[in-house]
Amino acid sequence: MRLSRLELSGFKSFAGTVELPFDLGVTAIVGPNGCGKSNISDAVRWVLGEQSPRLLRGGKMEDVIFQGSTGRRPVNVTEVSLVFDNSDGTLPLAYQEVVVTRRLSRSGQSDYLLNRAPVRLRDIQDLLRGTGLGADAAVVMEAKMIDALLSEKAEERRALFEEAAGIGIYRNRKQSYERRLEETQADLARLEDLIAEVQTQVRSLARQRGKAERHVKMVQERFGIAITLVRRELEDLDLALGALGVRTRELEEALPAARGRLEEAERGREAKVQARHTAEARRTEVERRLGDARVEASRLEGDLKLAAERLSNASQRRTSAASERAENQQRAAQAAREREAADVECAAAERDLAAVQGELAGARGRAAAARRGVPRARGRGGGAGARARRAATAPRRGNGRARDS
Repeated sequence: MRLSRLELSGFKSFAGTVELPFDLGVTAIVGPNGCGKSNISDAVRWVLGEQSPRLLRGGKMEDVIFQGSTGRRPVNVTEVSLVFDNSDGTLPLAYQEVVVTRRLSRSGQSDYLLNRAPVRLRDIQDLLRGTGLGADAAVVMEAKMIDALLSEKAEERRALFEEAAGIGIYRNRKQSYERRLEETQADLARLEDLIAEVQTQVRSLARQRGKAERHVKMVQERFGIAITLVRRELEDLDLALGALGVRTRELEEALPAARGRLEEAERGREAKVQARHTAEARRTEVERRLGDARVEASRLEGDLKLAAERLSNASQRRTSAASERAENQQRAAQAAREREAADVECAAAERDLAAVQGELAGARGRAAAARRGVPRARGRGGGAGARARRAATAPRRGNGRARDS
């Protein structure tokens, strides 16, 4: 078995997916300080199950995830895979190539995979024990491990040599078996305590059993007594049932008469109910009429008040009309007197008009005669007509002055 390649993705300074092949012989990684050489050894230690962030040069386990740079964003998951060539069958698996993978997310979820199948860390540790691989094995030699080899303490040197020789797997198994034995002894002690407790409960249950048996006997005796009492009660009930049968027959004989009385009472009740309904209807009608009468009385009172008001107004108008009538009579008398005067003036004016019309007729006759005369006489005739018109106009003016007087 040998290491064939190492695959890293998002681990510390390896932001992308990087594959490092390991060919036969010795592979050396050379580079300046800070280029990430130690990150490769940290990746090998981490994928083999290292649980201490301090040994991985970090404060917490999430520090192994790529934190980002000026040109790349941080990632959320890191994954490292060790690929072994198992052609010689060193590992007890039916695969010629074995891939051990560890995956970690920023949420804290950690997964272990063996040939892409989820497994436990213990499964990987058990698989790699005896091969010289492991998080605490001499796979990665640090300065402190060299100090342990050169240390004066034999225990530290012995631990390193045993791990390198593959004895650690048996020591771990021994510790596991001893731990299981201690757990078994603790379980036995607990079992003895449980047995003692159960024995105490058994004695208590034995006492309770005796009590239960006595209780069952007493219950049976009580049941027998209860049965006897029930028989006697049944006999008494039979006697009472016979008496009730006699009473039932008597009631059946009296039932027709009672039904007749009940029907008569029902008819009487129905008649009373009908009468009450009729009285209620009459009372309702009377109340309605009374309400109508009250409304009519209210209306008549209003009409009476209106008539009284109209009568008062008529009396006032009558008094005013009487006073106006007296004034009109006085005015009529005055008008009659003025009419009589006007009639007198009209008669005088008619007389004047008749005289003027007579004069006018004579003047017209003379004018006509004058037209039939000498043409020179036209001037004189014209002057005579003018005088006639002036003579006719003079009485009119006199009549006007008479009317004005």
